[in-house]
Amino acid sequence: MKRILTTLLIVTFCCLAHASIPPLLPMPQKSAFTGKYVKADMPVNEKIVSHIDGAIFQDEAYHIHITSKGVNIEATTQCGLYWARQTMAQLKTDKKGKQLLPLCEITDWPAFRIRGYMHDIGRSYIPMDELKTEIAMLSRFKINTFHWHLTENQAWRLESKLYPQLNAPANMERSKGKFYTLAEARELVEFCRQHHVLLIPEIDMPGHSAAFERTFGFGMQTAEGTRIMKDIIAEACDALDVPYLHIGTDEVQFTNPQFVPEMVAFVRSKGKKVISWNPGWNY
Repeated sequence: MKRILTTLLIVTFCCLAHASIPPLLPMPQKSAFTGKYVKADMPVNEKIVSHIDGAIFQDEAYHIHITSKGVNIEATTQCGLYWARQTMAQLKTDKKGKQLLPLCEITDWPAFRIRGYMHDIGRSYIPMDELKTEIAMLSRFKINTFHWHLTENQAWRLESKLYPQLNAPANMERSKGKFYTLAEARELVEFCRQHHVLLIPEIDMPGHSAAFERTFGFGMQTAEGTRIMKDIIAEACDALDVPYLHIGTDEVQFTNPQFVPEMVAFVRSKGKKVISWNPGWNY
């Protein structure tokens, strides 16, 4: 079976390598290739337009036309222009030491508005440089969302200046003492923005919160736990310039029926939209 799969992969790769259509990831919605190539150092003209003909999701759509005279790129937003540049990078090919571009016309838009991945760094800390490397790499393939799962039973990874004991090594079970400062979190938000990736931070509540309970000696759904969580949410919302805050709500017994509605109302009062897991709280 392994030999058959390997053979299929090799044949597929060879077919793609010699096909008239370059192996683009993801493949564009509409494309037409002539099979001819021009030098890649052609002049490139980028233009913001009001509409891309035939595109469904206009805010990320783009149109590329490569002719013997130059490259014309149109998009309705800077995001669309950015995705077009990623496609252009994939279109470049090396033939006998020369960088070439195929003569073609491409109209593209995403099949899905949210195209993302998640890291549960509450369980396993990942250095900032590695996170940035992955975000930059995945944005080349038009991944536009990074879900940053910041808190877990094992550790609380987002710095709290109000409650620094949350980040103490003694209250962590894995990668002890490893966490992201608020300055680093702001830096990563901006790095994502530069690559047209939406960062969604998650502060899990009221479950997956053993790190919180180890730190304070009581749970989030107590009166004191609720008060502290509001302090933490306010601190995070003030520090992170993002539209959403993910609050978890999954895999937990709700002992205080007012906890989640109160947290949702508080997050919204801080100007953020709320996301949670399904199944989770019954909204």
